[in-house]
Amino acid sequence: MLDNYEIKSTFIRKRSENYNVYIEYIDENGKSKQKSIGKYKTKKEAERHLIDLKSSINNNKFIINKNISLVDRCYKFLEDNKNNLSPYTIKKRESIIRASIEPFFKDILLKDVTIYQLQKWVNLIYKEHGGSSAESRYAILRVTLREAYRFKEIPENLTDFIKVPKKNVKVQASSWSKEEALKAMEYVDGKVLELPLLLMMLAGLRKGEAMALSWDDVDFNKGTLSINKSVYEIDGESYFKEPKTKRSKRVISIPSYLLKKLENEKQRQEKLHSEGVLYNTYNLVCLNTKLEMWKMITLYYQFDRFCKKYNLRRIRMYDLRHSFATLSIAANTDIKTVSSRLGHSDIRTTLNIYTHTLEEMDKNATSNLESLLSLK
Repeated sequence: MLDNYEIKSTFIRKRSENYNVYIEYIDENGKSKQKSIGKYKTKKEAERHLIDLKSSINNNKFIINKNISLVDRCYKFLEDNKNNLSPYTIKKRESIIRASIEPFFKDILLKDVTIYQLQKWVNLIYKEHGGSSAESRYAILRVTLREAYRFKEIPENLTDFIKVPKKNVKVQASSWSKEEALKAMEYVDGKVLELPLLLMMLAGLRKGEAMALSWDDVDFNKGTLSINKSVYEIDGESYFKEPKTKRSKRVISIPSYLLKKLENEKQRQEKLHSEGVLYNTYNLVCLNTKLEMWKMITLYYQFDRFCKKYNLRRIRMYDLRHSFATLSIAANTDIKTVSSRLGHSDIRTTLNIYTHTLEEMDKNATSNLESLLSLK
């Protein structure tokens, strides 16, 4: 599918007023052929391309555009850049190619892709996914086509002509109220879901961070948690990875209520270990009913059952983290501290997500001032 022809040489040839970059190769019939893959006004520009070309050939990254499909070229890009990407990123992008790119483009050749087709696909994924999810899908095609154009496999970079749909909807977090949170804490007491739920709702951890939290990360003397890893799943298998961003690595203090719950669980696990019942290979804080690491799907299922059983308003599991943020803001915690505790890379992210909560607080502040000064 992506096999190279045998490349014999690369060189620059001046034709009229231009400097052309050529490759000489042996085709499938054993015949020697030459192909121009770049035309430049100056010799310096051509030489830069020639250096780039030789480097890509030496690293087995150059392919001659024969019958390569767009989908295969996406996979080829991942293969060429695997040393610069984490295993998680490679697996995730392969999954996106299979789920979002391959079904649409199928066997369409790289050289046959049109601007219209690409724009239609972009419109579709932004309609189906929106926001960062759609952007991550488009990014794979964008970098692939950019590289294909740089190597002159296609005559132009089609992404230069694409209009990305505008983001019309602002992110608005859904969260439990104070009363709902207190009910959840009451009902989850002593249940297997308790610690994952409390870590997300009272400490603002992402679900992967809660699943990856180990006892080494808990400082009982200082009452803090060290967030330094997360869990992700590929094809049903669990792996640890670095946190989402640099600022996601953080040390946060936790309420005494949560600290006490952790102390109780620590004692329980130590007892089970002494009895030879518990092994806990990764020294994890949160364990399922089988005393093993949680699976994402099981955690979702347990949370859904919990909400239904106790007639709690159904929110996404990720909204437990939003509940932490909105309750913290409502308790007059400054936005910078909330952003830091959530591990956001930029305070603007926090401001964007929790605009609604901040607007409500602003209205309350105005009302309080009016009451204080008897302006009504």
